Amino acid sequence: MPQDFDPNRSASQAYGRLWRDWLRPYRATLFLTLMLMVIVALASAGYAKFIQMVIEGFETASNSVIWWGPLGIIVLTLSKGVSQYLQNVLQNQVMSRMQADIQTKMYASLVTMDLAHLLAESPSALSARFSADVELIRNASRQVFSAVTAILTVIATFGVMLSIDWAMTLGLILIFALAFGPVGIVGARVKAISATTQEEIAQMVSSVDEGLSGIRMVRAYRLEDRLKDSSKAVFENLYKLRVSLVKWQAILSPMMEILGGLAVGALFFLVALRMRSGAIDLAGFIGLLTALGVATNPARKLGGAYAIALQGQAALDRVFALFDTPNTIRDGSFEFASGDKAKGLVEFRDVDFTYPDGFQALHGINLRIEAGKTYAFVGRSGAGKSTVFNLLPRLFDATSGVIYLDGRPITEYTLPALRDQISVVSQDSVLLSGSVLENISFGREGASEVDCIKAAKSAAAHKFITKLPEGFNTHIEPAKIKFSGGERQRLSIARAILRDAPILLLDEPTSALDAESENQIRTALDVLSEGRTTLIIAHRLSTILDADQIVVMDQGAVVAQGSHDELLEQGGIYADLFNLQFDLSPESSAPKRKRSFSNGQGRWKSPLEGLVKFFGG
Repeated sequence: MPQDFDPNRSASQAYGRLWRDWLRPYRATLFLTLMLMVIVALASAGYAKFIQMVIEGFETASNSVIWWGPLGIIVLTLSKGVSQYLQNVLQNQVMSRMQADIQTKMYASLVTMDLAHLLAESPSALSARFSADVELIRNASRQVFSAVTAILTVIATFGVMLSIDWAMTLGLILIFALAFGPVGIVGARVKAISATTQEEIAQMVSSVDEGLSGIRMVRAYRLEDRLKDSSKAVFENLYKLRVSLVKWQAILSPMMEILGGLAVGALFFLVALRMRSGAIDLAGFIGLLTALGVATNPARKLGGAYAIALQGQAALDRVFALFDTPNTIRDGSFEFASGDKAKGLVEFRDVDFTYPDGFQALHGINLRIEAGKTYAFVGRSGAGKSTVFNLLPRLFDATSGVIYLDGRPITEYTLPALRDQISVVSQDSVLLSGSVLENISFGREGASEVDCIKAAKSAAAHKFITKLPEGFNTHIEPAKIKFSGGERQRLSIARAILRDAPILLLDEPTSALDAESENQIRTALDVLSEGRTTLIIAHRLSTILDADQIVVMDQGAVVAQGSHDELLEQGGIYADLFNLQFDLSPESSAPKRKRSFSNGQGRWKSPLEGLVKFFGG
């Protein structure tokens, strides 16, 4: 993930992009909002001019002021009030639409982002961008529009003041101009603190999620105090940042208040001098004072709006970082003709792979996987088995070397065409919100209900599905799911059966199941793998003894390959792993003997039958 905070990006650049990408489609509504802002500004500034006119009417003893004075005030305040209401409604509508649009594109960017970039940040931290960052952008954008109203009001008000006494007005404008220097210094500090605060919020969300998701382990190992201490450190950092942010923000409003007071003091002094010389009358003085009061309030709000806008800029930097992260996995151009599928011949030629953090997971992998055969991958943890599986559907791309499917580099296929040839069943069966039927139908777009039910039967899932309250229409909520591990796996297998892809990846599909569930799952997997190129990762060697080929990996390299019997004869890592799982006798200095708990045809029966045969029963 690239650096979120760009110190060289100005606020005008950040909000300019926000306008071009997200607000321009609603420019008609925003133009109407701007017109309403102008009405609000003119009504506010006109109030001061109107007061001057009323005072002059009183001074000349005009009888008509009795009726047009109150009527004019009512018209001004009514115009301002209605315009403010309509402005707020339209502005909120655009801001809410913008927020939804940004969140939609953020999610689309994440689900299509290279896995290497996506895994660089925790899911909870990314989720914080959808809530804290986007909400801050929305609030900051509202403040920017409020600042436009304030600027228009200040300009209109100074225009009125110039019409009353231009000399004094220029002096007051100079006083307000002095605020821009300190405001800029404070704003830069607010921007930097805001960027750090947003990052700390993401860290806080990750910390909370980490603790609660592992609460069983935490309770079992009595780690409550450790989690409390680590989370307290995060909360304390966030506390200090927020206090510092508010401290810097709080400077702006008093600064503008003090400048407003200086302006009023200067006004009194200058008016006294000019009234003595006859250059201004009482009506003009009251008009100037009223106008200054009208201008001071929006001018004071400008300082606070500027600070919040800079916080929004920090949030924009973090969101734009998601949009600007380039994908390195590029789509190819080859697609299968309608109804065609891959044969399933897979070849790895001199394939290396290094993760973004610099860890080299694969070293010079050369491997030919025949179509329709079953290949099992075994080895110690970290040997590179899962990385091989990740490279085939191009979740990652090889750092060097080429992977071929049916003689064509997989980079030449379009991603949909390539991934449509692959079904995956892993130890973690993922179910999404929706009905049971919908979760099965994810395997193939446009699949009929009949096809889904047929796949469920083949996966030995039909029986337990029909016992659900609403059968196949039962709604699944992943956060509240009550399916057993075996039931989830059978739904995942049904999805893979429905997909009917020529290549099947099985990533320890029975590792977390009880004996009864494992037996049912293995029967379903036999149905699923028939006639397909099947790649299996399995730590339980009992599940892969009858594989056509067993590929032994160690430290990112293929160190041996052959059938179960051949690998036992060779000794080495596979024989060691096999003996660790099945040899119940202590190691001796005698030569290793072949251990095979299978019938004469290499088909695994059971550990008990193997033990009987081993001891000559």
